[in-house]
Amino acid sequence: MLMLRSVLCPVEFSDQSLHALRWAVALAARNQSRLIVLTAIEPLLAEAARARLGLDLAKADTQPALREFVKAALPEAVAWIPETAFDVRIGDPSEMILEAATREHADLIAVGTHGLGGFRKFLLGSTTERVLRRTSTAVLAVPLVKTQSVVLETDGPRFDLQRILMGTDFSEVSTEALRWATDLAQQLRVPLLLSHVVTPVAVPARWRSYVAEVDEERTREARARLETLIKQLKETVASEAVVSLGRLADSIASIAEERQAGLIVVGLMGQRGAGSPCPGSIAYRVLCLAHVPVLVVPPHADARIAPLGSRRE
Repeated sequence: MLMLRSVLCPVEFSDQSLHALRWAVALAARNQSRLIVLTAIEPLLAEAARARLGLDLAKADTQPALREFVKAALPEAVAWIPETAFDVRIGDPSEMILEAATREHADLIAVGTHGLGGFRKFLLGSTTERVLRRTSTAVLAVPLVKTQSVVLETDGPRFDLQRILMGTDFSEVSTEALRWATDLAQQLRVPLLLSHVVTPVAVPARWRSYVAEVDEERTREARARLETLIKQLKETVASEAVVSLGRLADSIASIAEERQAGLIVVGLMGQRGAGSPCPGSIAYRVLCLAHVPVLVVPPHADARIAPLGSRRE
């Protein structure tokens, strides 16, 4: 069973941060978790305010603004709001996020991103990328979208998802991510779509026919492995399998859009082999391409979860 003891939500007072905050509040409330809302101040700005105005920017301005930002996002006078702590730090945002996740023993970091579909790497920002390179905590990246999948109502949070998409490469990291995906699907009462992407053997076009059978065999093997996983999960969550041939991140984003998945879950890993990207690059590209929130689960993420395929009482 997924048990989030604390949820960290970094904000920078944008619409993207507001969307991430809704997810953070909803998940913290559902799991009876502590919520930590963090913002980071640029050191040069803080020093300028102190030197020129004698102003402690963190206490005098940012702390009240952070509380007001959170208050505006929540329904008034409701009892289900999670315990919330506010944290204002001076320093590099990615460093402050990682330090806070360790200090607060956070099981999840919910952060807003600028991704709107298409390859938006430079618009997504460097903070999210730097966090993914080093995090040992699961990261939920929430893009700015028109349709809200989380609504905070007076009687509690409501999740408006049709299904969760889990992308797996059958590695140990993917197995951990699958536990998160399975438990979230149970918790939110939605089906789970298991996906594996077979990357075609790279050969010149004139030799493509020679390896076509190899790709077909790899596809059949992947489908069989997914079906085995589905059998393990049949008493836990409704699930189905899809196998595609193509580029990994692009295919995951396409499947999510075609099958109307409201959340994507992936393990934190890079492609293997010489010249492969650093860990997190595949997940980061999924973030850049996807139109929906993406949960990235690193190895040994510290939330308490049940063994794969176990039945929740």
